[in-house]
Amino acid sequence: MKNLRSWKLIAVFAVAAIVSLCYVVRSRAFTLIEVQYLPAVQLVALQSAAVEVSNISIDAEDVTVEIFAGVGPLLVTETRTLNAGQTLTVPYKYMGQTATKTIRVVISTSAAHATVCSLLTFDKTSGEVITAMPGVILP
Repeated sequence: MKNLRSWKLIAVFAVAAIVSLCYVVRSRAFTLIEVQYLPAVQLVALQSAAVEVSNISIDAEDVTVEIFAGVGPLLVTETRTLNAGQTLTVPYKYMGQTATKTIRVVISTSAAHATVCSLLTFDKTSGEVITAMPGVILP
């Protein structure tokens, strides 16, 4: 009978530990910074692209836009605080000076689900938008 009582006690402590662990993991999830990765694109010489980030929350948000050369170096970085409803546009023009023509974009914000973003590419002769790609959150 005493042995059965100790198993009940162990079970109660195990359930309490699991519930506590779930609470800690859940509370941490809401304090993380959101990072969105936009699909990579390839540009030809003198072709332009732009990254647009819009704050869709009711609070001001810190936004960092980074444009990388493929898997290589950082080409452009811009950090700004966006008020509710504001949009940040970061232009980029590929001058043909590097071997890689691929650019990729990383957007970091101070709160999750506070912004929407897209990567636009433009036709180099007419200037018309030829591609608009939305941002994706990768696990």
